[in-house]
Amino acid sequence: MKNPKPKNNYDQFYPFHYPSIRKTKLNRYFKTKEGEFLDVLLTRRSSPELQDISLDDITELLYFSNKIQSISVDDSGFLSSKRTVPSAGGRHPIDILVSLPSETTRFLQYYNPIDHSLNELSIPREIQQSFFAEVNENLSLGDCCLIWFSIQTKKTQSKYENAESLYWRDAGALLYCIQIISNYLGLKSCPLGGLAIKSFDNLFHTNNLISGGGILVGK
Repeated sequence: MKNPKPKNNYDQFYPFHYPSIRKTKLNRYFKTKEGEFLDVLLTRRSSPELQDISLDDITELLYFSNKIQSISVDDSGFLSSKRTVPSAGGRHPIDILVSLPSETTRFLQYYNPIDHSLNELSIPREIQQSFFAEVNENLSLGDCCLIWFSIQTKKTQSKYENAESLYWRDAGALLYCIQIISNYLGLKSCPLGGLAIKSFDNLFHTNNLISGGGILVGK
């Protein structure tokens, strides 16, 4: 892996647009919780013992871990965003896909960090089920929520040469942020080791995205 460095002239970037069929606007107002920061930090643990979780729980987790707080335009004309999680150059190349437990069939939704909404992806269910089956080989999804990282690598590559280590560092920062906030909210979480690369590629059929792995969250 080569050493990354900023480009003298930034490349143009055209974001991937996720095909969606319906939007669910999420709650933005939450009750204040008490808890010392160090207590939250020092009691963080990964746990594979995860139980059913509600949309309200995930809504709060998404809001505090990835909701865009502010947007500015950098010197290249690129929209740079500020969130609770850091990212190289403010690029934030990692999109979040969410699958909540379902009484019928699981499906994927794209989390929009601008308007804080979940958008159901218009991808054939049989293709999505192949993805869930591959993820399930690593750790059973059960009744918990799957949060998956979809990386738009060219977002970071537009500003940096040899950008690979940067977006993988971003993935690690986001993963830890989700775990810390999950612990603060009284939720359990467990990062997944697999990338489900083959079935992920079949979801979108594009060179603009790579699979960044994911994390399970439950009660």
